[in-house]
Amino acid sequence: MAHPYVALLKDRRIRVLWIGLATSAIGGQLFGVGALWLAAELAGPNAALLVTAQSAAILAVSILGGPVVEALPRRGFLVGVDLVSAAACAVVVAASTMSGLSFPLLVTVSVVLAAMGAAHRPVFLSSLPTLAPASELRAANGLFDGTVRVAQASGPFLAAAILAVLPAIHLLTANAASFVASAWAVAAVGRGLDAPRAAAPTTGLFRRLARGVHAANGCRGVWSALVTTAIRGGSYALGFTVAVPLIFAEGDGAGGLAGVAVVFGAAAASELLAGPLVVLTDPRRPLRRQFEGYLLVGVAQALVGAGAMFPPPARIPAMAAAALAMGVGHSIAGLQMLTFFSSRLSSDDYAAVLRLRLVLVIAAMMAATAAGPLILPLLGAAQTAIACGLVAAAAAVVSALGKPARELGPGFLPPPA
Repeated sequence: MAHPYVALLKDRRIRVLWIGLATSAIGGQLFGVGALWLAAELAGPNAALLVTAQSAAILAVSILGGPVVEALPRRGFLVGVDLVSAAACAVVVAASTMSGLSFPLLVTVSVVLAAMGAAHRPVFLSSLPTLAPASELRAANGLFDGTVRVAQASGPFLAAAILAVLPAIHLLTANAASFVASAWAVAAVGRGLDAPRAAAPTTGLFRRLARGVHAANGCRGVWSALVTTAIRGGSYALGFTVAVPLIFAEGDGAGGLAGVAVVFGAAAASELLAGPLVVLTDPRRPLRRQFEGYLLVGVAQALVGAGAMFPPPARIPAMAAAALAMGVGHSIAGLQMLTFFSSRLSSDDYAAVLRLRLVLVIAAMMAATAAGPLILPLLGAAQTAIACGLVAAAAAVVSALGKPARELGPGFLPPPA
């Protein structure tokens, strides 16, 4: 029998949409690498504020943008978002070419793109049921989610290849072109994306979060998982996402932006490749395994910072090796967390807890990166990576030694009374 993906891609509409998503996802990775590098060059430690602003935009749109977005036709909205995003990227490229790029302009455009992406993705994913039969919807979700993960793994390496022949600003040029390709793909799918939708319930932020809090209170171990995940998110945002570009930007020139791409790519690639192997494991204490994954993430992140202190010939290999271990830890922890929530919570409670998790993680990222301009000059980029990794590792150890992690067995169930 043919693989389900093959059958899906025989449908012209799904094939065109998939091509658009793949192009846009790779372009987004190129922007992520290029924007952080340009921010590090322009603002040094203040580059952390770029991530703070992006996180605030994502949080605001995720919480408040739903009712507005749901009222708009899908296809027109998706095409419009892609074209606005392409124009925003073009503004940065034009400014860099004509008058010189400024950090405030880079932050402003990054906020626009973050907000657009936060609004675009839920609408895009919710469009799949209008194109794929119910019997093929699981395969369609797997195809599109897997494409994003492949882009996350391959994008940084592609960035390094582009940088061998072009300046860093043209990573943003490539992203602008990818948005245009995505807009074309959505437009080419036709009016099928505009199928009628049920009205979404209008509930406020506090009511939605209150349901998540109630669900977390009613299931042992959920709070420890949420808090550990949030601490890991804040530590990762400052100690890896921001610190690694600064390590290379402030170094003696060894590696440059290509070094950033290799380290980022190593972490994403190992997370992708480890997933199929991690699925085969069946730990006796599954919640503790999640915290063991976050422990590996924290220790590996500290080793990334330690690797930055190696002499230039060994620096990138040492940092990339630690990043590979970090990706494995993320794969372990992520699988256990999603399995925990989906197996022990009802579907509505699961969604509410995921919303609560988003708020906690984004808030931790905002707090950590907002403190970056103070912490990074005080410690230095490499030492900040080490310190943030150790904070994440300590939180994971505390949770792994806690009562829920010690007692919850197979199926995340407590021992029989």
